[in-house]
Amino acid sequence: MNPWRTISRKVLLDRKPRLAVEKRQVELPDGSQHEDWLWLDAPEYAVVTAVDANGRFVTLEQHPYAARGPLPAPVEGLIRAGEEPADAVKRLLLQQAGYCSPDWVFLGDFITDAESGYGRGYYFLARLAVPAAEGADPRVRLLSREELQDAVFEGQTRVLTWQTAFSLALLRLFLR
Repeated sequence: MNPWRTISRKVLLDRKPRLAVEKRQVELPDGSQHEDWLWLDAPEYAVVTAVDANGRFVTLEQHPYAARGPLPAPVEGLIRAGEEPADAVKRLLLQQAGYCSPDWVFLGDFITDAESGYGRGYYFLARLAVPAAEGADPRVRLLSREELQDAVFEGQTRVLTWQTAFSLALLRLFLR
């Protein structure tokens, strides 16, 4: 079976680096064509769930615009042009939480929407995380395994990327 093929594209909205929307004409593997296929182009991002030597999870108390807060969140952010995802998460953990880690585990990279694109996220676990010399950010909340599991099971994070990051980390740490 042949892969999908883009025949043409037209930019409908360009708000880069955050978002661009295209209308594409695509050919599907079976040879049929769609002339109004919407494609969302968003930047790549990185997400890290950090855990310290005592098994406490480093979360940030967030008050996001699109979800009611306060909510427990992992560290996340956009990957800079030319930056490797592994370097981005180290930078983000230090900048946002004031933590660093000597032990990193790549948990996977995932497309947000399989049909229309919309960003690839790179997920990491930082083990043995410690506050940097400057100290932790005041938004940092250290949660026990049970507290984080409860937040995940009860849907307290309310943001899919956060739920995914925490779930992947818990699976990696406790179900292997």
